[in-house]
Amino acid sequence: MHRPISHPITAPRAAAAAAVLLGSVLAGAGTGGAQQSPSVNEDFDASPGVMEPGPGGWEVSGHRYGTHDPVRSGAGTIGNSNLSLAAPVFGDVGIEARIEAEETQGPWDDFSVVLGYQDPQNYLYVSFNESNDATTSGIFAVVDGVGTELADLTTPFEGGTSYTVTVTRFQGTIEVYTDYQSSGDAPLVSVDTDLFPTGRVGVGSRNNAVFVDSFAAGEAAGPGGPATFVPEQGTWWNMGPLEPIAGGWTGSVLDDPITTGAGSIGNSNLAIGEMGSPFPYWDTDSQIYVNDVSPAATASAWDDASVVFGYQDPDNYLFLSLNESNDPYTSGIFSVVDGVGTELADLDLPIRGGGTYDVRIDRWGDDIWFYLNGQLIAEAETDLFQHGRWGFGSRNNAASFDPDHIIVWP
Repeated sequence: MHRPISHPITAPRAAAAAAVLLGSVLAGAGTGGAQQSPSVNEDFDASPGVMEPGPGGWEVSGHRYGTHDPVRSGAGTIGNSNLSLAAPVFGDVGIEARIEAEETQGPWDDFSVVLGYQDPQNYLYVSFNESNDATTSGIFAVVDGVGTELADLTTPFEGGTSYTVTVTRFQGTIEVYTDYQSSGDAPLVSVDTDLFPTGRVGVGSRNNAVFVDSFAAGEAAGPGGPATFVPEQGTWWNMGPLEPIAGGWTGSVLDDPITTGAGSIGNSNLAIGEMGSPFPYWDTDSQIYVNDVSPAATASAWDDASVVFGYQDPDNYLFLSLNESNDPYTSGIFSVVDGVGTELADLDLPIRGGGTYDVRIDRWGDDIWFYLNGQLIAEAETDLFQHGRWGFGSRNNAASFDPDHIIVWP
C-alpha cells in the first residue's frame, strides 16, 4: 500500500464536502450551522497546530515554525522541495503569513505560500525570492509535476528579513500583497487562472530554510489586498450527541464498563455519534481527528480504548484499538464482520492507562492510515464499510474522550 506524501483532494469531492479542521481555528465554532471552509490561525506559540509537516524537517522552536533540515533542490527547477500544509480552503481564499527565508551567502534565498494543493505534482504557489529568473519569484502552477510561471514577481525579498505577505484568490484572480505597501496599493503581482479552485494551503520553499511566525487562512471576503479576508470566520464541527450502544456512558465518558476478558476481538463498550458527518463519507477521502483519548488507569496491564468508524451495527464496523499490551485481539486496526473480528494491522506501540492521546485516522478509498500524536503509526487496507457512523469504545476498560475536539473532514 502506497502512502501519499499528502492527501489528494479533487475539486468535485471537495466542492461537496463539509470541511472542518482541528486546532486553534475553532473560534466561533458551534454544534451545527452552515457548511463552510475551514479557517486557520496559527501563531506557533507551542506547537505547529493544524500545520502538517512535509519535507524539510518542520518543527516549532522559539515561537517560530520552521524547516530545520531543508531540502535543497538546486537551480533550474520549479516547485517546492520543502512543504508544510493545512487543510483545504474552498472557493475564494485569503492567506496571510509572517514569514522569513534564512539568510545565506547566496543571492537566491526564498520562501513560498502554497494554495490549491492537490498532491505533490499538482498545486499553485507564490515564490518570494531575493533574485528573479524563470523558475522562481512569481506565481507558479505545478501540473502533473511540470511547473509553469503564470506571472512574474520582480520585487526582491531579502533573506533574513521577516515579511507579512498576503495572497488572495477571489473569483479566479490571484493577487499578492506585502506589509510595506500602503492601503489601496495595486497588488505586487496578479494573475487569472482556473486551475485548482479548491485545495490545501500552506508554506514552503524551493531551497531555503524558512521560519514562519504566523499563518492564517480563510474564505476571502473580496479582492483588494490585505485584511480583506476573515481567518476566524467560523468553522463547523459535528460531534452531535452520542448514542450508548453497550456499557455505561455519561456523555463521552465510559465510567461503568462491561468486561469481556481475553480472547475476543471487538468492543464490549460502544457509543456512536447520532448525527453529523459519517466517517468514512461514502467513497470520499476522509479524515477524523479525536483529541484526548484516555483509557483509565487500572492494575491490569491491558488498559484500552477504541475509536470506532465505518459503524453499521454492533456486529459490523471497523475500529482502532489502543492498549497497554499487545496480542492478536487488541492493539491494532480491526474489522468486525457479522460479529467475527479480524486484525487488519498490528500496532506494536504500547500506550499507558491514564495517558491522554491524540488520534487521527485517514481513509482514502481502501487505504487507512493511523496517526498517534501526529506520527504515522500503522497502515491497513480494506474495502469494508466505506460509509458508516463513528464513535468510541473499549474491550474491557473505562475510558474518556473529549467531545469538543472531534473533527470529521469532509
